[in-house]
Amino acid sequence: MVTKTGLASCMAMVLLVGCKPKEAPSTETPPTTDAVQASAEAPAPAAQAPEAAPAAPVVTVFDITRIPASDKPLPAWPYVVLPAGYHYRDDDLASRSKDLARVPLWTGGQLLWLEGRTFSDSIRSDEGKTFSKFEVRKNLQQAIEALGGARIGERSYDEAVYEANEKVLDDFRQEFDRIRDAYWYNADADTYVIRRADKAIWVVVHVRNDDGGIMVAEGPLPPPAR
Repeated sequence: MVTKTGLASCMAMVLLVGCKPKEAPSTETPPTTDAVQASAEAPAPAAQAPEAAPAAPVVTVFDITRIPASDKPLPAWPYVVLPAGYHYRDDDLASRSKDLARVPLWTGGQLLWLEGRTFSDSIRSDEGKTFSKFEVRKNLQQAIEALGGARIGERSYDEAVYEANEKVLDDFRQEFDRIRDAYWYNADADTYVIRRADKAIWVVVHVRNDDGGIMVAEGPLPPPAR
């Protein structure tokens, strides 16, 4: 038989259990299967690419066969006659000639080295004649083209070509000092070639506002491009 005291104790325990606060539901949403799979398949961060090396100078092989051959009569060596009112610095042209020398020729995309006969000197205006850069360049172009020559460039090589050949170019510039400014990089320099049946004649002209320089070089025909 249950006493009143025992009944009171049971009712107190039931009330305590019923009054226990419920745990708050979690607000976090569990990841879905697709999200877990996408996270697993995500690529790892890419490693930083190393800096690209400087591009090497582009070499365009010069093709002499694209220049029409000329059989027009040539004046006496050094072949190039200056316009009226101008003269070479030295009257003795033989002193400015070499029977055999090795000289560089810039074709616009390739640095060729020719072994052959050369002439180089400064260009000056006569007494009482004002030097004109435009006049000298125009008249020399007409004179060389009249011999069957073609102008293949109006600028020298860039800095990368110069640095790749610095030692030999500096040696040349010291030996051929009257045309040396045509062989600095990014310089004004007219380069002509006259293709003959058995040889090539090259003319390099550099003209400033008050004087200029010229080099004539003749030697074997360069091999045709392949």
